[in-house]
Amino acid sequence: MTVQRRVALTMGLTSCMALASPRAEAAPDEKNLERFIKMRGALDGRRVIGGVSGVYHGVVNGNVTPLFGVVSAVFSHYQVLHGGFGLVEFEQAYYTDLETGKALTHWKNPYTQEVVPVPVYSAPAARLFITPDLQFHDTAATPPNVRVQHFVQGPEISAGEIRFIERVSVNVAAAAGKPAFRYVDHTELSANLSEVDRPDTKMAGSKTRFEARCSWRPWLNMGARAGHMTADGEGRFGVALSNLPAAWREATARVRPDLLKED
Repeated sequence: MTVQRRVALTMGLTSCMALASPRAEAAPDEKNLERFIKMRGALDGRRVIGGVSGVYHGVVNGNVTPLFGVVSAVFSHYQVLHGGFGLVEFEQAYYTDLETGKALTHWKNPYTQEVVPVPVYSAPAARLFITPDLQFHDTAATPPNVRVQHFVQGPEISAGEIRFIERVSVNVAAAAGKPAFRYVDHTELSANLSEVDRPDTKMAGSKTRFEARCSWRPWLNMGARAGHMTADGEGRFGVALSNLPAAWREATARVRPDLLKED
């Protein structure tokens, strides 16, 4: 799961379209950028959904404790712009019970024995620009205490498969009595090379696997307790609403039913 995911579906597309320009024959970097967009999104501006399921663990003094699951959906639109692609996206995610798989509303912290309310993760708006060197650039100003790196490695091509790795690193300095926060993740995207490289392919989709490491989430009320969290999971880009995890669809029907409407 990446940082600041991402934006209401209709926001930002008008300004992106105003900057659009025809694309000439793709240079090598541009070809790999288009491959990546086909796997993560679409070239024709349609809405693309990425779904993922995973598990969070706590790590204290080398001891690993399963904490809760996570189900997430990312809604994205891409637009061809001069010098790259504009991206408008947002994420809706829920922490889930490890036994039932249902979205949590409260959770007993095994470290503190405190029962804490569990938030729904609705990420703020994000408008990004992806350049041919596979760097993500946030179009909004980053707060002075926040440092973000967001880039893509690859492609690696083997046995008819193409693979990219998307990496995110976030460092938030301590400020106003709040502790520092660190987050790093990588998401591997893989797809069939021949499907991606077909000239008529606008959206190829991809299988995904992610791993993340971060500081304690504030809602856990861990204070200055030593340790951190890890997460891992898998999913796909280019899925239908009906194929998103059942726990995600059930929770969304309660809190954001508008997201269940088809385009």
